[in-house]
Amino acid sequence: MLAMIIIILLTALLFLPLELNWWKRKQFRIWIPLRYVLGIMYGVFLFYLGLLDQSITLIITAYLPIVAIWLIIDNTLVFTLVKSFKKRTATIGASLGLLLLVGFAGFWVLQPLFLADAKFDMANGQEVTVEELNPVSEQSMPVVPRSYARYRADIMMGQLDNPAFYNLGETRIQRVNDSLQWVTPIEYDGIFRWVRSNAAPGYIIVSADNPREEPTLELVDMTYVPSAFFHENLERHVRTQFPDLLMLDTTFEIDGEGNPYYIISYGHYTEFRRVADVDGVIIVDPQTGETEQFARDEAPEWVNRIYPPHIAEERNQWFGIYKSGIVNRFFGREGLTEPTRWGADDTVTGVVDQDLQLNWFSDHMRLQTEGQEASRSMVGFTMFDTRTGELSYYRDASGSLNGRTAMDLAERTFRRDDYVAGTPSLYNIYGQYTWLVPLMDRNSVLREIMLVSARDENIYGYGDTKRDAFNAYQLELTSSSDDDAVPGDFTDAAELTGTIERVYKWDREDNVTVRFLIEGDDRIFTINASSSPYSLFMEPGDEITISFVENNEEIQPVEEISIPGIND
Repeated sequence: MLAMIIIILLTALLFLPLELNWWKRKQFRIWIPLRYVLGIMYGVFLFYLGLLDQSITLIITAYLPIVAIWLIIDNTLVFTLVKSFKKRTATIGASLGLLLLVGFAGFWVLQPLFLADAKFDMANGQEVTVEELNPVSEQSMPVVPRSYARYRADIMMGQLDNPAFYNLGETRIQRVNDSLQWVTPIEYDGIFRWVRSNAAPGYIIVSADNPREEPTLELVDMTYVPSAFFHENLERHVRTQFPDLLMLDTTFEIDGEGNPYYIISYGHYTEFRRVADVDGVIIVDPQTGETEQFARDEAPEWVNRIYPPHIAEERNQWFGIYKSGIVNRFFGREGLTEPTRWGADDTVTGVVDQDLQLNWFSDHMRLQTEGQEASRSMVGFTMFDTRTGELSYYRDASGSLNGRTAMDLAERTFRRDDYVAGTPSLYNIYGQYTWLVPLMDRNSVLREIMLVSARDENIYGYGDTKRDAFNAYQLELTSSSDDDAVPGDFTDAAELTGTIERVYKWDREDNVTVRFLIEGDDRIFTINASSSPYSLFMEPGDEITISFVENNEEIQPVEEISIPGIND
């Protein structure tokens, strides 16, 4: 805090007049203390309320226009009110201020035109292929959308003693031990509730991969939170200890034991406050206010995100539009792409790899002219590692459906139910690029989970549980696709010969699904009659041979079936 006070007092001196007549004449001199107070108020606004970094570049950016404007005002006023003041002196002083102001404005407007290469180099995208996108197991894949997690968290708020005192904070997905959870801190609802409360009451956990798991409310008194005021405000508490660091993002996470922490990503600007880079994190204990600083590669393993989403958004944009410099950006436009926007707030979304490491995902479409109809296919997609900042570009997905198209398909499929598609995410499922799209009703309640092949919009599966969706998708993929479904790391190609114990034939509107049991096997096998018409004639006691992709689940889709005497 002392460093902040000193900076405010020193920078307030820049509000004082540079024209000597202001100091010599009483009619002007009486206004000097007021100008200094005005400078203090400006500093308080920047550094105490705005919590900006107290760096040289910030001081130049925030105060150079102020000095220029005062030069123009001071010389104009003195020339107007003091008859002995020479016009030439006033003109020089005012012109100097105008020159500084125009020069700064010109620099601020024109400088981005020369930063294309620097921004592209900072993005540092590396082209990779689908073989390097490891399959993710069904159990590890998050299917609960953020909106549904907030809906369930909001219901849990009713368990608080004074729920009207608080609001839900930002809901973030994170790995907690070996599972994925949506974690939402509870924040104050305004300054009056902060005054009347001793602490924020805790946080709420909602499972990200099991929509039927009950959420939990963890009661922990948290004093230093973003919605607190004055000395208890989280960012202000950190700013007083780290005055010159650039604070980029604040997120709430819990460690493996459920202890709450706020993670503040910090870094620095290059190219005169135009390009931000991440240097590390500051971990704050909201109960005690204790802070600990970690470099980027030294952060604890339980910290999920070091690079915030807005950094990933920037670098995706730079990687797409600055591949061949600024001239190609506006004239040649060769090979340029841009991230697909799925909604008002979604440019990147969190997905996980097989180790549950979080990545910021974004699919890219060809660069669009303003007003042009949005493309329905992608030219590639990116994965941005939230801990290392590595940007991987999968160009071999070119020509596949983009996220917007997958959402439209999902909503059309359930048009009668008026379901709304949540933010889609792309995974390698059975060796295929596949969109996972959650579907919710108008109250944000999760109703269906849909898997859509990115290569063929006619291949999709859905269900009200993750298992049903995967089984339906695998069945459609193996029966409708011209390509073989490639088993992932969690599946194996298998063949089984046995005797049918029981058969059930489910006649749907558009097809017949045959389900059967094989003696000595606990699984329920299923096959679509459209892909195997002879399966309709199976009876108990028939000896059959089936081929399938092992999914280690209770319900097992079948790829091929051989019935002696019928289709052998």
